[in-house]
Amino acid sequence: MRKYIFSITLLLLAGTSALAQETNSTTTRFGALTVSEAGVLLFKGAPVQPKIEANNSLDLSEPYQIGTSDVVLVTDNGGTACPALYYFVTVTKSGAKATPAFGTCSDLIKVKRTGASVSVSMPGYRGPFESKRSQNRAARENHVFIYHSGVVTENGKPVK
Repeated sequence: MRKYIFSITLLLLAGTSALAQETNSTTTRFGALTVSEAGVLLFKGAPVQPKIEANNSLDLSEPYQIGTSDVVLVTDNGGTACPALYYFVTVTKSGAKATPAFGTCSDLIKVKRTGASVSVSMPGYRGPFESKRSQNRAARENHVFIYHSGVVTENGKPVK
């Protein structure tokens, strides 16, 4: 029994230290996107423009190779009122450029690539301070954001 408890303790400690050492980065054909200790998204060590700064943390997807660009979906993890917002970062040999933030605040997303476009679909979202009726109504909505050629649209209109 003592060996069993000792083994579990070692596994837990190993898992904790692995998490602490994890770096949030992804490698593109043109260089690495990384998240600084301050929560700022960097490309080759310099802040991406426009600047993306984490609410709580940033998660980076694997890059989508679209023509002469690599495109990375960035998730800005928030809090209770807005669990997540999203950005696409287009990386080329001349640098990296971010789209404006988009999303409904939902962290329940489906990502699909179709040719030179990437779509992100999600339900609507109303936070815990809204009525249950409003939360349920929002959860039945379906929002689709489409990235194409550096621009994100919803219902054909650019996200600002």
